[in-house]
Amino acid sequence: MDKRIFEELKYYTQILEEHFHDMVDVDFTVENGKMYILSARIGRRSKLANLKIVMSMFCEGKMTVEDVIKKISYQQIEDLLDEEKLVNADELELLGKGLPVSGGVGAAAICFSVDEAEYLIREKEQFIFCQIELSPEMVGVVCSKYCKGVITARGGMTSHAAVVCRGINKPCVAGFGDFSKMEDVIHAWGNQVTVDGNNGNVYAGLGNIEKNNCSVEEIKLLYELLKVIIKNNIITTETVPLIWRLWDVIVLHKRYRGNDNTKQLVVKKDYEYISFKSPLKDEIENIFSKLQCLNNANLMVEDFVAFLFSELSAQVPMGSHYLYMRPLLNPMDTVKYIKAHTKTNYGESVGIQLTGVEFFHINRYVDFLLDIYSVKIYFCTEFFDNGEEKSNSIVYYPLNYLDFTNPDGEGLIINTYNAKSVVVYINDVLIPEDKLMYIYHLIRRRKYHWSWYKENYISKNELLEYLRANSFHKENSSKLYFLCEEMQLLYKDELTLAGESLIGREVMESNRNIDYILDEVLLRGYDDKSSESNDFLLLIQKKEFKNLIALEIYEYYFWNERHEFDLQLLNEIVDSVCDYFNNPEVIQQIESGLLQTLPSAIIISMVTKIWTKMKKIRSNKNSVSDEENSWMRIERNIRKIDREFSNHDYVLSDDLERIFEASREEIQPLLKLCGCKCFINKKRSIWIKAGTKEERIREILKNNKS
Repeated sequence: MDKRIFEELKYYTQILEEHFHDMVDVDFTVENGKMYILSARIGRRSKLANLKIVMSMFCEGKMTVEDVIKKISYQQIEDLLDEEKLVNADELELLGKGLPVSGGVGAAAICFSVDEAEYLIREKEQFIFCQIELSPEMVGVVCSKYCKGVITARGGMTSHAAVVCRGINKPCVAGFGDFSKMEDVIHAWGNQVTVDGNNGNVYAGLGNIEKNNCSVEEIKLLYELLKVIIKNNIITTETVPLIWRLWDVIVLHKRYRGNDNTKQLVVKKDYEYISFKSPLKDEIENIFSKLQCLNNANLMVEDFVAFLFSELSAQVPMGSHYLYMRPLLNPMDTVKYIKAHTKTNYGESVGIQLTGVEFFHINRYVDFLLDIYSVKIYFCTEFFDNGEEKSNSIVYYPLNYLDFTNPDGEGLIINTYNAKSVVVYINDVLIPEDKLMYIYHLIRRRKYHWSWYKENYISKNELLEYLRANSFHKENSSKLYFLCEEMQLLYKDELTLAGESLIGREVMESNRNIDYILDEVLLRGYDDKSSESNDFLLLIQKKEFKNLIALEIYEYYFWNERHEFDLQLLNEIVDSVCDYFNNPEVIQQIESGLLQTLPSAIIISMVTKIWTKMKKIRSNKNSVSDEENSWMRIERNIRKIDREFSNHDYVLSDDLERIFEASREEIQPLLKLCGCKCFINKKRSIWIKAGTKEERIREILKNNKS
């Protein structure tokens, strides 16, 4: 090419690159010594090439930070980080080569039939699936986590095997040839085979597989750039969710590969779900009217919810999510049907659904969210008609719904975060549309750049002690007072909602007085819509066991009047009974026969206090008779247990319903709470009174062998 033409082409390509802020493919021609540019477009490239080109152009000053964030997708980084390579190919025997129709590397025992594959799945053993062609009925086998790769004798880049394997990120080599020629070779290698979907090679033997791109310099450079962006708030409304997606993928190793939820909706006609106060129709309409349409709203909602879940769950034990999270409404009651104007890939759009979730008492658990006591997130999603019919009714998907199977009564199954619009309240303040992404960014940024404690030479514990001692009533000019005002924990010498939220749980845990629980918890939120040997004396040392007893009682006595504070009160009763059993003197008296009473007196006393206070609350509302109340049912059953064990020292599980005139599910958790040991003999359980001597236990078990 003429040097003048080359320089001219270089000049125009630079102009095009600066204009498009990207690599450009240029079509040109030269006629009679003159260059003509025919067309220009953004250049096609692989995922790795895209990363290298974007970071290079950023370093050259041809791309802005915003360009980098928009042009490097988190899905591409996911794939690059998870890309695998075979590192010991020279130690294996090459069997042949096919078409590399789906990238990745898999190594396992070879499998030639569906029956054999299903057997290996049942045995939880890994395998490479080999077939002449892949038919639709074999997809279930291929999608199994135990299938590490696919080889087909026929097929090309668009074959069924290729499409399926690319969709589930599983290595596949198609068009490999005749399997019979390699059987003897594979047998010599212990029937182990390695399939390399990156180049189409198939080897005999078990390959060593490593991640391919973890050390790519451009990924390290992108990580450093993200740190600068987050620290210095170099953001726009569009880039905020993209920045945090990249951060989650690179730093927190999260993967966004679709919805993993497999739980199904459980329909119970006689099941009343009232763990929260469902808003009225007018209130729901008001929420709909406040929804704000945002770019990337779906990413922001999913990541905001996941971030809060992650931070709170790290501080709260499993089974205690009711302490910080609840649904705000029943999504199935918010469904609206709309007339479809366009067809989608999923079917005809037929409706929208509103979902709401609240995270409360956040500042109790997360240090860097000291001033935030509540985050409410509402988002609106679309659902589609999939064209199927079941039981003469159209099936719609995806939908979010309440999880009626959750024993805490606080479950929300989110099948889709495909949010079209969103509204967020923080500390009950509506966040305006133009500030929403910025606020989300600042909250997430706090995890890494919260320096308020350090800057003010203060700790969270010092603030807690100051607020609990009510010192602010006496002195309103100290440093601590002004710091609490700055964080909006105090206002005009009184605790704010954030301040009350901050100190509530710690006081409750240190104060074992049931009156405090009733006054500070129940009155604040009461809603009347309401193995072989099981040694209790050892198990009460474990917090998980105490939580389990409380959950069992809650599930079987409060199934139709769920409320989070009922479970808190049950936990208080369980803790008090366990404290009773933890007293060494009490245990000695029980074992010596000096103390005959069970802890039923403690339970009955506490339940009576609860119900007495509840009746005062209910007197202002619709009265409910004692017979219909769950707390009184607990008291009646405890009295029955007390009477039974005053005359006998054991009871058979077969006789529970006859003796106590209640279901086993109601009685068994109360037996655990009363300290009974449970022995299982030929599928029949025997409940033995607390304090029964070992020789008597052996006698009971011997007499009930048959």
